[in-house]
Amino acid sequence: MPALEMSKVRKVYGSGEEEVVAVDDVDLTIENDEMLTLIGPSGSGKTTLLTMAGALLRPTSGSIKVGGQEITDLDDKELSSFRREQIGFVFQAVNLVPFLTAEENLLVVRQLGGASVDDEARDRAKTLLEGLGLGERCDRLPSKLSGGQKQRVAIGRALMNDPALMLVDEPTSSLDTELGQQVMELIRTEVKSRGVAAIVVTHDERVLDFGDRLVRIVDGVLESN
Repeated sequence: MPALEMSKVRKVYGSGEEEVVAVDDVDLTIENDEMLTLIGPSGSGKTTLLTMAGALLRPTSGSIKVGGQEITDLDDKELSSFRREQIGFVFQAVNLVPFLTAEENLLVVRQLGGASVDDEARDRAKTLLEGLGLGERCDRLPSKLSGGQKQRVAIGRALMNDPALMLVDEPTSSLDTELGQQVMELIRTEVKSRGVAAIVVTHDERVLDFGDRLVRIVDGVLESN
């Protein structure tokens, strides 16, 4: 089954003369291990679409399924649990916990879900960080990591719970060309090797070729390239 299915998804803010249609009857399917690149001008609906796919925002109408699970019918508590277990986020502002080491920033994902940090969790965190080239920096605080290293920790954190879908917002915005390409290559490698689907929102034309498919959104409407 697809990692993400959005059918006739619509998001409207306000009402009457104040009504603003942020996302307009979007149909979108993303297969497992597919990396979709989403582009569009500011105010086009990129962030709204991403946050609805990530169960952070409810649509006004339409259906959203992640890993075959319809999420529009879930209550707030169920949505929170679903996000932790099935969706990995990499935000533009990396948002690492500053007083936790790289490894602890991954382990805290398990703790937030109410699970204990056992040997299996520690092994997974170490394996992820090693795979991302950070094996020797597991015990470093974010302040001791470079911008590219922080992004890699954020990628590891997004993968910690083995999600069905990874949502990545502007991962290269603060990186130079070389580091940006390295980070995109890492995301692509993780998507393909782990069978995780991903939506990558970007304004960075230097990294558009890393995705399997490029989709543009303009005024809330998707336009496939």
